[in-house]
Amino acid sequence: MKSTVSDSARHEYAFLLANGYLGAYTGHYFAHLSQPVGVWNYGRIADAIAGYLPRGHMLDWGCGYGQMTYLLKRRGLEVTSYDLGTPETIMPDVPLCRQIQVIRSTHPTELPFPDRAFDAVLSSGVLEHVDEHSQPGNEWRSLREIARVVRPGGFFFIFQLPQRYAWQEALLRQLGRGYTHPRRYTASEITAMLHATGFRVASIGRANMLPKNLTGVPPWVRGLYNLAGRKLLTADAVLSGLPLLNQLAGVLEVVAVRQE
Repeated sequence: MKSTVSDSARHEYAFLLANGYLGAYTGHYFAHLSQPVGVWNYGRIADAIAGYLPRGHMLDWGCGYGQMTYLLKRRGLEVTSYDLGTPETIMPDVPLCRQIQVIRSTHPTELPFPDRAFDAVLSSGVLEHVDEHSQPGNEWRSLREIARVVRPGGFFFIFQLPQRYAWQEALLRQLGRGYTHPRRYTASEITAMLHATGFRVASIGRANMLPKNLTGVPPWVRGLYNLAGRKLLTADAVLSGLPLLNQLAGVLEVVAVRQE
């Protein structure tokens, strides 16, 4: 059977995975680009975003090494990359990081952008870390700032948001292995928070019933896992769509709309 994966998607996959390996070689651990299924998953997220917003100006809030900026630009969006840090912050010397210009600020919540500057904001694995790395309560101030810089009718995309009862994190906490998120959410909690800060939730789903990042797992297990490739995304979509069982999925995926 002929593969349905486009040449463009294959190029993106190869480029990001290669940057993950280069990052490790230069002493920077690109955890989210270390597993093939995780790299394919970023492409899936970019496709989902482009389905809602085929064109426009997006803020990649907490852009990290820039993988989502890269993918969204390739889908025709204008993207501003933003992260905490100083102008002297040095990115790893790999092709992915050389392609982006990151606007940085040392303030944990305030964004250096005017009101209604963007058609959308993306939080990919960021919102859950706001309180962790700054003062308690800052996630509320961050949400209000995001609402300020999004135009009415614009989108707020939240991906990789840890779900409260995720089975993987519960297991890791029990075993005392690997990192787990101190801050985790239920669907009703994030919905209420977004409503209180000026957003309407348009859709909310779940993903990562199957893990995308096997940090702390023996290399031979990761090697076997990698053999499944994109098939894991298909299986994950099915499992994460099952009512009740999906309450144990790893993350929530939220699309919200800025209200007038």
